[in-house]
Amino acid sequence: MDLLIIFKLYLLSGLAFFAIAFAIFSRNLNNSQILIAKVLPIFALFGLVHAAHLWSELYFDLYQHEFALTRQLETFLVLKLALSFMPLAYFAWRMLELTRWKASLLRRIKRVIGLLTIILLSHLCWIYSQFSYPVFVHYASNYLYWTLGVGFSILAGYTLFSYAHRIAGNGYGSPLPFQALGLSLISYALCASLLGEDTEPLWVHLLRLVCAYAVMLSLWHTLRVFDREHDQQLQSNLQLSLQDAKLRELGELTSAIAHEIKTPLSSAMMSCDLLERQLIDNANHKRQIDRIRFGLNRAAEISQEVLNYAHHRPIQRQPVNLSQVIEQALTLNQYRLEEFDVQVDVDHQLGISGDAGLLEEVFSNLIGNSVDASHDTKVLRIRAIQNQQYAIVTFTDCGSGMPDALLHKATQPFFTTKPKGEGTGMGLALCKQIIMQHNGELLLYNHDNGLTVEVRIPRSI
Repeated sequence: MDLLIIFKLYLLSGLAFFAIAFAIFSRNLNNSQILIAKVLPIFALFGLVHAAHLWSELYFDLYQHEFALTRQLETFLVLKLALSFMPLAYFAWRMLELTRWKASLLRRIKRVIGLLTIILLSHLCWIYSQFSYPVFVHYASNYLYWTLGVGFSILAGYTLFSYAHRIAGNGYGSPLPFQALGLSLISYALCASLLGEDTEPLWVHLLRLVCAYAVMLSLWHTLRVFDREHDQQLQSNLQLSLQDAKLRELGELTSAIAHEIKTPLSSAMMSCDLLERQLIDNANHKRQIDRIRFGLNRAAEISQEVLNYAHHRPIQRQPVNLSQVIEQALTLNQYRLEEFDVQVDVDHQLGISGDAGLLEEVFSNLIGNSVDASHDTKVLRIRAIQNQQYAIVTFTDCGSGMPDALLHKATQPFFTTKPKGEGTGMGLALCKQIIMQHNGELLLYNHDNGLTVEVRIPRSI
C-alpha cells in the first residue's frame, strides 16, 4: 500500500515541476521589461530536469531489486542528482545581480561560494584517494544535497524574496507572489534535502509534494504579473498606433494649408520689394511698406511653426539616459542661463525608451520658457525622478506663474502669454505632441513662486 502511495506522490511531484517548466516556456518573455524575465527560463529548465530526476527516482525505487549497484550506476545516480539541481544553482547565481544588495556584499557572497566549492572539491578528491568508491559516492551525494540542494536553493529563494521589493517599487503590482515563490522554494529545499533516510519515507514524499505544489501555485501567481504587463504593452501599442494615425492625418492637412499660405506670402514679399523700389523716397511710404513687410514676415514665421508642428516624424526608440539629455539641453541654453541659479537634482541612472533628439528639443524649449518667465528672481530648478513605471522631469521657475483658468489652454496651438509679436504659441503645443508620441503627459501647475512644468514619460513601452 505504501509503495502505491509513494508511486503517486513521485508522479504528482514530477508533474508539478513539469507544469512549472511548461508555464514559463509557454510565455513570450522577450519583450518584458521586468528584469527577472531574463532568468526565468533558467528556472523553467530546473523544473524540467528536476521532474525528470523525480520520475527516474520513481523508476529506480520500483525496480531496484532488478538492478545491481555497479560503479557505473552509482556514478550515473550522482550525476543525475547534480544535474537536477544545477540549473537552480545557476538561477540563484544570476538572481544575485538582480538584487539591490551592495556590491561589496555581492563580492563577499561570491567569494564565499567559490571558496566553499574549492574546499568541497578538494575534500572529495582526498576521499576518492583514501576510501572505497561507495564511500566516495556517499559523500559526493551528501555534498550535492547540501550545496546544490540546500545552499543554492535557499539562496535562490532568498534572492527572490529580496527582488520582490523591486517589483513593487517599479509599479508592477504586489510583491507577495514573488515573496511566496521564494519562501516555497526554500521550503522545498529543506524538505528535499534536510529530511534524510532516517525519516519515514512516506512523510518525506508527502512534504515534498506539498512544497512542490506550493512552488507551482506561487509561480502561477507570479506569472500573472507578466500577463498584466503584456496586456499593458498591447494597450500602449494600440494607443500609440491610433495617436500616430491622428497625428499623421493632422500633419497632412496642416502641411497642405501651410504650403498654400506660404506661396502667396512669398509673392507678396516680392511685390513689397518691387513696390519699395518704384515708389519715391518718402518716409510715410517706407513706414507703410515696413509695416506690410513685418506682417508678412510674421505670417511666414507662423506658417513655418505650423509646418514644424504638422511634420510628424516617427520617433526612433532607443535607451535614453535622461540625465545626459537634460545636460545637453542646459548646454544649448548656457548663454541664457548665465545670470540664473540653476538647481539640478537628477537621478543619473534614470533611463527610458525614447528619442533623445526630440526629448532634448522639449527640454530646451521648457528651459527657454522658464528663462522668459523669470524677471526678478532668476532661479530654475530641474528635478528628475523615477516613480514606479514612469520617469518624471519637472522644470520649476520663479516667475509670475499663469492664471489657473489659462493652464489648460497653455498647450493649445497659437496660445501664448508673451507680448504680441514675441511668440507664436506653438512651443508648448509642439512639446506636448512629442511627449504624447512617447505615450506620456505634459502637465502645468502653479506653485507659490512661479510655474512648474511636469513631464511624465513611461520608462519602457
